[in-house]
Amino acid sequence: MNQIISGISFPAIRGIQAEKEYYTVMCPLKRLKRIFTFDETNLLPEDRAQRSLNPNRIPQISNYIRSNRDDYTFSSLTACIAGECSFVPTEENGPGRNIGTLLVDEDAEFYITDGQHRTAAIKDALEKDPTLENEHISVVFYIGKTLQQRQKIFRDLNLFPVKTGKSYGVLFGNSPQEQLTNAVAKQCDFFNGVISFEEGNLGPRSSKLFKHSSLHAANMELFPNVNEDNLQVCIKKAVEYWDCVAANLNTWTLAKNHEMPANDRKEYVNFSAIVLKCLGMIGHELLAQKSYKQTLKKLKKIDWRRTNKSNWEGRCINQGRMMHNNSAALLTIATIKTQLNIALSLKEQTEETKFQEERNGY
Repeated sequence: MNQIISGISFPAIRGIQAEKEYYTVMCPLKRLKRIFTFDETNLLPEDRAQRSLNPNRIPQISNYIRSNRDDYTFSSLTACIAGECSFVPTEENGPGRNIGTLLVDEDAEFYITDGQHRTAAIKDALEKDPTLENEHISVVFYIGKTLQQRQKIFRDLNLFPVKTGKSYGVLFGNSPQEQLTNAVAKQCDFFNGVISFEEGNLGPRSSKLFKHSSLHAANMELFPNVNEDNLQVCIKKAVEYWDCVAANLNTWTLAKNHEMPANDRKEYVNFSAIVLKCLGMIGHELLAQKSYKQTLKKLKKIDWRRTNKSNWEGRCINQGRMMHNNSAALLTIATIKTQLNIALSLKEQTEETKFQEERNGY
C-alpha cells in the first residue's frame, strides 16, 4: 500500500481471510452518505455486484430504526474499496500490529457489496432524525477487488444464510403485538403445548396444531389496536376468548388430548391458519358483546369437515387446496357468522352475494 496524502480515515482492525488482508471499521452513520456515492442502479445486471435496490424495503427499515431508537440492532455492512489505502498500526509488534487506522485516498471509490438496503434506510432515517448521525455501524472493507471478485463476495455472503421465519420473529420480539401472542401461547390452556415455534409446514404426524406465526396473525385480528397501555387487558381477554373457542370445538380438544389420530386433522378446516385467523376476526367483533360466550357455543354445531362442501368449497377450499387470500377470509367468515347467527358486515355481504351469484351462474 502506498502512502496516502489526502483522504478519509477509520479506526480499524486488520484481519486475514483467504490469505488476504481485510479491515473492520467503525463508521459514523453520517459518513455513509459521504463514502457510498457510487450508484450501480443504471448498470446492466452483469456489470453490478449487487441486486437491484427495492425502494419498498427502505421505509420499513427506516421506520424500524426510528421506532426502536433506543434498542435497534444492525449487522455489519460489507464493502469494497477501489483505490489507494494504507493501514497504520498502533504498534509494530504484538496485538497492536492489527489495531490502528485505515487511510483511504480521497479519489478511491467505495462499493457496497452487502447491505445496500440498510445503508439506504440509514440515510433516510438520518434525514428524519439527525440525532442518529454520531452513532456507528461496523463495516467490513475488502481492498482492491475487481468486479468479478466483488460479485463473488456478494454471492458467497448470500449463499448460505437462511431467513429467520415469522414464528421466531414474534417469539423473540418485544412489541405489544408480539408480547400479546407470546402470552396467549403460554397462558391459554388450549394453546399451551400445541403451538409450533419452528419453521416450515406442520407435518401430518406433528404433535403441534398451529404455527406461532398463524396464532400471531389471528391475535392481530382479535386485537388490532393493542398497545403498551392496554396490553394486559388484551392478554386477559384474548386468553379467555381462545379458551372459550377451544371449549366449543370438540376436534381441537380431541387433537390436544391425542384422542384424534394426527393424520386425521387434515380432514378438518378448523386446523388451518385461515380459519384460525377468521376466528380472530370474528372475535374482535364478538368481544364487544357481553353474551359472546353464549354465541360461541354454536360453534359446536358447525361441521368443520372438508367434505362439507356446502360450507367450505369455493370459500377457504379451492380444488382441494386451502386458500389464504382476502376473498377466502371474507367468505369463510360469512359462512361461520351465518351459522352463529351474526349479521354480516357490508364487505362480507358484498363478497357473499358475489359468491352466490357465481355459484348459481347468474
